[in-house]
Amino acid sequence: MDLNAEELSARLFRSTIGALEMNSVYLGDQLGYYRAMADGEPVTAGALASRTATDTRYTSEWLQHQAVLGLIAAEDTRADASARRYRLPAEYVAVLADPDSVLFAGRSAVQLARYGRRLPDLVDAYRTGAAPPPLPWEPEGRVDTNRAIFRNLLGKQWLPALAELDDRLRSEPPARIADIGCGTGWAGIAMALAYPLVEVDGIDLDSRGVETARANAESSGVAERVRFRVGDAAELSGPERYDLVTIFEALHDMARPVDALRAGRTMLSDDGWLLIADVKAEEEFTAPGPEREQCDYGWSLIACLPDAMGVPGTAATGTVMRPATLRGYADEAGFTDVRILPIDTPYWRFYRLTV
Repeated sequence: MDLNAEELSARLFRSTIGALEMNSVYLGDQLGYYRAMADGEPVTAGALASRTATDTRYTSEWLQHQAVLGLIAAEDTRADASARRYRLPAEYVAVLADPDSVLFAGRSAVQLARYGRRLPDLVDAYRTGAAPPPLPWEPEGRVDTNRAIFRNLLGKQWLPALAELDDRLRSEPPARIADIGCGTGWAGIAMALAYPLVEVDGIDLDSRGVETARANAESSGVAERVRFRVGDAAELSGPERYDLVTIFEALHDMARPVDALRAGRTMLSDDGWLLIADVKAEEEFTAPGPEREQCDYGWSLIACLPDAMGVPGTAATGTVMRPATLRGYADEAGFTDVRILPIDTPYWRFYRLTV
């Protein structure tokens, strides 16, 4: 191994600092501290507490921690804590205070807190091989993890990079899109906003997510062209045919990915596209591995793999779905070709599956 015992201990100490830092980001997000500082004006602990209806002493401790971390600036470090002023640098607003930014970290902080509450249940699940109990969204509410990515990038950069598909989505007759595993609907909404002619059907197993998706479509002004329904991706059937079927960051979560791909294949019109975006895993396992996979395996341990366990015959893919794994699923589902598409993103890899 590359590290001796002392170096490993130091590394884990730095990881502890990082974990505590994300806890503080959670507090800053949930209490509205960052948003209250987004104007860049210096504030004292008392002023920020007044703006956010929080306790002054707690607020002071949070501000001091943030300044020590370097997430906010302390204007006068030698002043008494009650008089010291702090400000949020303008360049940090996108990361800490703007949920519409692709750089926003608040959602990750919330997800880490949510899944941290699951750890005791995971101890039992790891022993039995069962799935842990479902994790409620309360008290934070539903986390729209990919909303900013979809709204800022999907219809504005990623799909336009695929000239053939982009042309079809802009043409008559209006293209029909099915978004499998649609979650709270932001991918379908983003596609409808970018392509004024298309009609979108979103399908998801989570009834509460579908209700939220419908509300999101209404508030985004596209409810007439974007519809959502509850359905199991592995059991979809019917006469509808689509010019585009999408599965965005959902295939690796499915207990029956082959059945979902097979259903997607039957939904395609002639010359239709089956488009998948999933984690940008390396072609092969390496150890130690790159930071992206360190993160993805971490989420797999506490979220993606446990959510797929407990279902008879589950594929138990986990977050780190390598291209070879996807190709295997596609072949079993009846596809003859899996092509990696030229969309440059640090988040995902895009695939087109054809027969």
